Amino acid sequence: MNSPFKFLEPYGKNDFAFFYGRDKETAQLYNAVHASDLTLLYGGSGTGKTSLINCGLANKFYDTDWLPIFIRRRDNLNQSIKEALDKTLAESPETMNEDNSTLTIERKLNLLYLDYFKTIYLIFDQFEEIFILGTQAEQQLFYETVDKLLKTKGLHVKILISIREEWIAYLNDFEKVVPFLFDNRMRVEKMTADNLFQVVAGTLHHAGVEVEDLDDTVEAILDNIRVKKEGIELTNLQVYLDRVFRKASENLVGDKVIFTPSVVQQVGKMENVVSEFLDEELNKIETKMASRGVKNTKGLPLEILFSLVSDDGTKQALAAQDIIENLPPNRRLSPEDVLFCLNEFKNIRILKDVE
Repeated sequence: MNSPFKFLEPYGKNDFAFFYGRDKETAQLYNAVHASDLTLLYGGSGTGKTSLINCGLANKFYDTDWLPIFIRRRDNLNQSIKEALDKTLAESPETMNEDNSTLTIERKLNLLYLDYFKTIYLIFDQFEEIFILGTQAEQQLFYETVDKLLKTKGLHVKILISIREEWIAYLNDFEKVVPFLFDNRMRVEKMTADNLFQVVAGTLHHAGVEVEDLDDTVEAILDNIRVKKEGIELTNLQVYLDRVFRKASENLVGDKVIFTPSVVQQVGKMENVVSEFLDEELNKIETKMASRGVKNTKGLPLEILFSLVSDDGTKQALAAQDIIENLPPNRRLSPEDVLFCLNEFKNIRILKDVE
């Protein structure tokens, strides 16, 4: 039986029916983006910033009111802006046959507005990547681009930047170029106990999961994922619910999955859940890669996974050849083998996009 939980994936626009516990923050963010052409959203890791944008904010707009363009750094943030605009322009019936490669960013944004007659929202998620992986020259060019866009009249463009709060201090040089960077900012707090209870109970109800002793079961779930001093990360909650679902599915009552305090107790604490899941799934991937003729697969998927994580713990986009070069010399893989492994990561939902 397929798990209905998000696991490591953020909520998207179509998930609004079970996006619980963030009504206040959604309204605040909606008001913030209307108050200024530049909004800074920040908060700790695991507070759900991406879901707040992709699901909460997205559902506050009618499709006729905004044109969101989501941009991640990848290899270079400035290049990613151009690629994202070109992709959106290519999807427009008015410009799909034109060569946009020589146009300025301002001209591209003007064309998009004339094509769609919607305010354009440039949304930069996980902005800390420009400091973790980028160069000073890349950063400076981005600051100057933002400054220019905000000063150009008639663009109908708004900019939303989302960043982990521990990287706020790195915005000093950005503020020198854009002095009002912090004027319209919003901090995403960790959820309160009441909100977390609402999230778990609402999510289980929406997923069609029956719950025995609702209060005790939900409290047991929260206790098992709570980390002292750090509280509860929303990504951990989805991982944990996924694991409880799998355990409860082993003992179906008819065709019903039932969550009980006993099932939660069997699953145990959060740290054990993650390690056990990764061990099981990575072992399966090792077996599949061996069946493809790959030699010495023990530990190989884990090494590939580690290559996708920066020293700061942020996922980074790497081409297959880059991953091969980052592996130990004794690993001999083809790009096709690496892509197979990446797709397996996507299938078990520990990687969202494979390119």
